[in-house]
Amino acid sequence: MARVLGESGRYVSEQSTQKLLRMVLLVYVFGCVISAFSGYALGAKQLYISIFVIVFIPIAFIYMKKKFIALEKERLNYRKGAIGEALVGLTLETFPDEYRVIHDLTTPYGNIDHVVVGPSGVYVIDTKNWRGVVTSDGNSGLMVNGKPTDKPETKNLTRMIMSIKDKVKVLCDMDPYVQGVLAFPSAHVDAKWGTTGAVHCMTDEKLYDYIVENKRGQNLSKAQIDSVSHAFLALARMDKGFET
Repeated sequence: MARVLGESGRYVSEQSTQKLLRMVLLVYVFGCVISAFSGYALGAKQLYISIFVIVFIPIAFIYMKKKFIALEKERLNYRKGAIGEALVGLTLETFPDEYRVIHDLTTPYGNIDHVVVGPSGVYVIDTKNWRGVVTSDGNSGLMVNGKPTDKPETKNLTRMIMSIKDKVKVLCDMDPYVQGVLAFPSAHVDAKWGTTGAVHCMTDEKLYDYIVENKRGQNLSKAQIDSVSHAFLALARMDKGFET
């Protein structure tokens, strides 16, 4: 079994909890505002009471409903992401002993779902728990069920790798090639290699063959694996919530 560091899905789980707390806070503030205006209206003339009941309460309710739905949607998306990360994490943890797997690494350049370091090389894996069919848009981007994605996922992952690579290079005193991977535990992937730029896209079940059985990898030694792993861990320790 691979040596595993960190907790898979911790970042997105924390984000989900924060959204829930914001929803509770929103309800609390709404109640306070209603109570304050109610007290004021009851102490005023009958006209103000009527205006308050007819105009303010419906407007406030509609606003609260929209905010509540938006927050709940964001919270569910984070929970969905946490489930996807957990599924990919379970696959990575079955890798051989010589592999190092670092989950949920928050760096100054953004959050990384998984980092895998082993004899075949270094891989930064971003999990997308999408459903449907994932294809290329013909311009190094992705489409889901024939529709463009909200964000340029492949380009974002490439930019993150470029941002952290120099830091890792300094920390481990070597310059390993870092391969970006988008993993999809709940979708069918039909994006051929070469059509998504420098990032490779695949289902979680293909990660083992792609990484462990990779015969064209970098052939890193144990010392190099440990050095690169320690470099990523140095980045992870900047995050107080990371557990080694």
